[in-house]
Amino acid sequence: MTLKLIWDKFYVSIIFVITCLVLGIVLMCTVLGNSNNYSEVNINEGDSLWAIADEYASKSDMPKADFVAWVEKENNLTEGHVKAGDSVVIPVHETKLQNSDSTIQLANQ
Repeated sequence: MTLKLIWDKFYVSIIFVITCLVLGIVLMCTVLGNSNNYSEVNINEGDSLWAIADEYASKSDMPKADFVAWVEKENNLTEGHVKAGDSVVIPVHETKLQNSDSTIQLANQ
């Protein structure tokens, strides 16, 4: 079989396979590339993980208990203790914080 005969017979299948491969690669790059875009929050005097959850859990689409558990696990916190000056990573993507901050700024103007 020559390449022309193969193409004439299977061109739809070949195009489908190439399209699937390209879309798969794009999807993998998108998912893997955005996995670490979480926000970092500085801990102030009197803050607790539950206070942080009160403020940010709604932006993460998580219940508060799950939010606190995630923060404890990802930041290697023992018994959920944080102190002023610490910073913790929270499961809120930076874009959600930026969008909400600009909304708050517009509301305050």
